[in-house]
Parts: sequence; structure tokens; C-alpha cells
Amino acid sequence: MSIIDFRYRPSTRESLDSFIKHPVYRDYIKLTPFASTPSKSLEACVAELRELGIDKAVYTGRDCESTYHYPSSNDLVYACMRTYPDLFIGFYGFDPHKKMAAVREFRQAVEKEGMEGASIEPCMAHLRSDDALYYPLYTVCCELNVPVIITAGLSPFMPDVSMDFMNPVYIDNVARDFPELRILISHGGYPWMLEAVAVTQRNRNVYLDFSTCLAKPQAEVLIDAAATDISRKVLFASANPFVDVSKAVNAALKLPFSPEVRERIFCLNGQEFLGL
Repeated sequence: MSIIDFRYRPSTRESLDSFIKHPVYRDYIKLTPFASTPSKSLEACVAELRELGIDKAVYTGRDCESTYHYPSSNDLVYACMRTYPDLFIGFYGFDPHKKMAAVREFRQAVEKEGMEGASIEPCMAHLRSDDALYYPLYTVCCELNVPVIITAGLSPFMPDVSMDFMNPVYIDNVARDFPELRILISHGGYPWMLEAVAVTQRNRNVYLDFSTCLAKPQAEVLIDAAATDISRKVLFASANPFVDVSKAVNAALKLPFSPEVRERIFCLNGQEFLGL
């Protein structure tokens, strides 16, 4: 069975350092063992993906330079895309505070550099996903027919991050205003899991992944919905390196899904989301 991983960053030294050295992760690094995560070569990461049956890995960039004064990770995404173009699908990290300059750069990233969508993290931008600063990006995504991945879910130990910015309820407004825009809610919208399921269920253009959520309270809400009401809208995402990709795949394989639902979550839904 082919697998598309919708939230994969390789465990290379450069990729790990983009988290370890980032100011937004300062407290997380102090309070968790993440900094001791073993690094691997990009070749070893790719070999592991192939062994797991992962045919496509979506590498989401991050740009919150305006709020945390740290450069974006888009260059890391480009490097993987260029080295393994058959495997890595790049989503451009977008900083809304850079306004139209960022919009123009995003358009060029898609039209000239091969990026296949946008990645935003409203919590790190200190904005809601329905803030007006994001609307030019959504408009261009519709014009170019590319999707957006929105990080929505509790991020522990992050300085100056408000939970409110991550609430997936605001994505409902975006989905209503841009019905042509394909949207992926990442991390199950934790701790607003029921709300995330509702937003996904009621909007034809909204999808959901449950990365990092399977061991958290109320995970059964996501699992039950993925098996029934939104089985055609759920995508697999590992969240590597925060969750080891092999452990994420094995955990997902153990979930009580029918073979048909499992194939949809691992592959078919993702192909529809990407327009493949």
C-alpha cells in the first residue's frame, strides 16, 4: 500500500537544528529530550521512507521571522525537493506580516520553484487563521489551484503563543470565504478535536490529519470520525521528527480501520487533496 506522509521533516542535522535553535522552541527544548534526537543523513531518511512504503513526503516550511526573528526553513524544503524530486512535496512557509512581498514570493515559489502549496502557523504569527493578513495568500492559492496546510493544535511550552490563535473554529470562516481552497487542519486541532471534526465534516474543502494526537485525551473522537463520518477527509501525517515516522506508521496501522478506510487515509484522500 502506498503512503503519503503529510507532515514530514527529515531528521537531518540541519532540520533538527531548525527546531533546536529556533526561539519559539526555546522552552520546549529545555523541558523535553528533543535536543538529543539522533540525526541521520538525508540518504538514510529517504531509505527509511522507502522501506515504510512512503511514496510522497510533504515537507512543510515555516516562516515566523517577523514574530521570532529567525529565518524561515524554506531553503531546507527546497534542498530536499531538488535532491529527491520524486519523493518530497514542498509547501512554502508563509509569514503574513511580510504582506504583499511574501505573497509575491509565494507565487514565484509555486510557479517557478515547484512548491505545491502553502504552510501557515497562525499561533507563531500571533494571528487567527481568518485574519485579513492571510486573505491575500488564500486568494493566490485559489488562483494557482494549490492547497494550504494550517497548523492548528496545542503547542506546549511556546513563549508568547496564545491557544486562541490555534482554534480550528476560525478555519470554518476561511473555508466559507474560500470554498475553492483546499485546506488541511494539522494535528487534529487538539485540544479542539470535536470542533476540528465538525469543521472538516461541514466543509467539502477541509481535510484533517491526526498527527501527534493518538495518545492524547479524546483521541477516540478523531479515530471514530476517521472511520465513519469523515473517512474521505482524513490524511496520514507522522510529524517526524517530533514523532518518529516508523512509529507513526505502525501506530496508524493498528487503528481499527477497515482496509478501504485505511487505504483512503494513507493514500487516496491525500491524492485528492493534492490534486494528483
